[in-house]
Amino acid sequence: MYLHQKLKYKYKRLDNDAQVLASLNTGYPINYIGFDTETTGLNIITDKPFLLSYGWSTPEGNNCVFVVPYTKEVGNVFINYINEHQIPIFAHNAKYDYHMFQNGGSPIPDTVKIYDSITVARLTENADERESMSLEALGTKYIDDEAKFAGHIIKDIIHKIDRERREHLRKGIIEEFPNDGFSTITKDGKVRGTGKLTALIDAYEKTRTKWVNDDNPYFQYIDKNFKRANYKDVWDKEYTLMENYAADDIVIMLEYLKKALPVLKEVDKDFTVLKREGELIKAVAYMENTGFKVDVDYILESRKKIVAYRELLYLELYIYTGKEFSVGQHNEIKKILLNKFKVKTEKADEKALKYIVANTTDETLINVCNNIMELRTLDKWLSTYVDGKLNAVVNGRIYTDINNNGAVSGRVSCDMQQQPKEGLFDRDGNELFHPRRAFVCDEGYNLFFIDESQMELRVQAQYTIFHSQEPDLNLCRAYMPYKCYNEVTTMFDYNNPEHIKHFNEKKWFECGTGKEWEPTDLHSETTRHAFPNLDPNSEEFKKKRKLGKRCNFLKVYQGGVEALKESLGVSEEVAKALDDAFYKAFPRIRDYQNWVNEQLTTYGFIENLYGRRYYMEDSRQFYKGCNYLIQGTCADMVKTFEIKIWKYLKENDLGIKMVLPIHDELIFLVPKGKEKYVKELKHIMEDTLDVIKNIPMIAEVEMSETSWRDKKEYEFNE
Repeated sequence: MYLHQKLKYKYKRLDNDAQVLASLNTGYPINYIGFDTETTGLNIITDKPFLLSYGWSTPEGNNCVFVVPYTKEVGNVFINYINEHQIPIFAHNAKYDYHMFQNGGSPIPDTVKIYDSITVARLTENADERESMSLEALGTKYIDDEAKFAGHIIKDIIHKIDRERREHLRKGIIEEFPNDGFSTITKDGKVRGTGKLTALIDAYEKTRTKWVNDDNPYFQYIDKNFKRANYKDVWDKEYTLMENYAADDIVIMLEYLKKALPVLKEVDKDFTVLKREGELIKAVAYMENTGFKVDVDYILESRKKIVAYRELLYLELYIYTGKEFSVGQHNEIKKILLNKFKVKTEKADEKALKYIVANTTDETLINVCNNIMELRTLDKWLSTYVDGKLNAVVNGRIYTDINNNGAVSGRVSCDMQQQPKEGLFDRDGNELFHPRRAFVCDEGYNLFFIDESQMELRVQAQYTIFHSQEPDLNLCRAYMPYKCYNEVTTMFDYNNPEHIKHFNEKKWFECGTGKEWEPTDLHSETTRHAFPNLDPNSEEFKKKRKLGKRCNFLKVYQGGVEALKESLGVSEEVAKALDDAFYKAFPRIRDYQNWVNEQLTTYGFIENLYGRRYYMEDSRQFYKGCNYLIQGTCADMVKTFEIKIWKYLKENDLGIKMVLPIHDELIFLVPKGKEKYVKELKHIMEDTLDVIKNIPMIAEVEMSETSWRDKKEYEFNE
């Protein structure tokens, strides 16, 4: 039995836009509508909707759900009615459905209030739980154990269609290439596919890469004659099943929202965070639709270099070992190490190979281990940053999916954030490939990058002002002249917005000394306490400062001694020294951390500076709350910037395009001649005094006329 039947929803299958309009004219008030689209795939640019489902549930028991084949007219009638009557709409992963309405010819206006039920779940679930936010998981947990039974049936149908298509493909290849060894005749006279045929199809699914093997006639045939099944294929085959499944998705969401929204009303004052996340849907969809231009020729040329270098390393391995093997064959590698070099190891992973290298003088063994590790790196780069990106290119651009609800803290994630800052080099120092070099300016545009300077540490400093006995002197003095006066003997007041706003415009002098204020070098401060016998001007101190810098960020993220030891690759003694040094340099941070623990113990939740709450029950996890507050405040700050900038760009029609959020940085395409407007974007990203009341947030600007890799500091012409 379908869920809409179990819960006695009025279910109806509609056929056209007129019936959609009639269904919406209910004669009674609707607080919100849940909607969903079933689509031909998951690509936000190329896929389209084929089915729309929607419904509502009222306190009076008017529970309805409808499904209708998607057309441009259907989408427009639905959205226009919603917009005219200002009815909020919810979807699960709403940003994707936002894209689908646009792809279906019915773009959702900015005036529509659209929200995501994943956001509701993220804000109402405990922060120390790691449960799935999928609709199926929420339905099983809160609605019915078999809430998505139809989903399993649909997956089985998809697998069945795929098997049928694959079998049809095998027969087609045999007929198209009868003399290429893809078939054999059995004793009873039947034609049977060979292992070569199976290997071909496997190779296609594993190695087919755009532009790389386009001239392979077998791959060309498969491209033309094989396509993996999707939901549209299920609908064509079993439309009743698909439509009931779509209806049940709406019912699950509505039943979940009935339980979750009253909770959200208590934990999200005035629905502040929900509303912000709702606006963010449109701003981020705008970025996703902009995409990033890709230099495909550069990637292909780099790929040739990587493949040639990889072949050289494999040749060397063969010379060293007398064996042909893949670096993914761990058991084979363990056998070679044992039989050839008399080295027994439980594993053949990077940690084990590094241990072997560090504990042998056998040059051949060292070369073997190093080659294996280097080849694994090459394979990872090829699959992820080369072939993966080539396969993602659409019309010369890459359009990434930006996940606004991926992390408990509120941090945004997308695969473009993983693009390495450094390039891939061979052992002689020759650059084989730089992932960020592949992303280039559009013609007539320059790339601009606006990055929040030391965002997390600034927010940490603000929290010591709010929640410690007194502000942390060293930390605050890195960002403002705390306990200083200016030429006219005015004391710096960290509660005075004008002082904060203009703190860089005048000289400030330390109380009692008359020395001009110099911002604290946070990383040197930690290093100085960790290694007190080192001369701060020595080269050794400069090297150790890198450890101090990494320690500072790890500690803000709540890393302990073990985390420092593992992440920095140092001894326990050094890790302990760095840990102690951090609290000696910035003692009031411990006050803040104690406050977080007290809040969670007393109230069961903490709230970041933008109103996002984190409820936690497991006291063993309370230490994470310190990180959630800082990471979450930074996340919501950047999200606020994205919304403000999106609105500013739309209102002023400057031709500037917001491209990507990368951690604390936003990337823009700016038409040549419009560079002066970047200063306004910078101002928006520094205007935080309504929330970060005492610590100035500074946005640094870089620019490139060529590619992402080539960005450099930008100076405005006054």
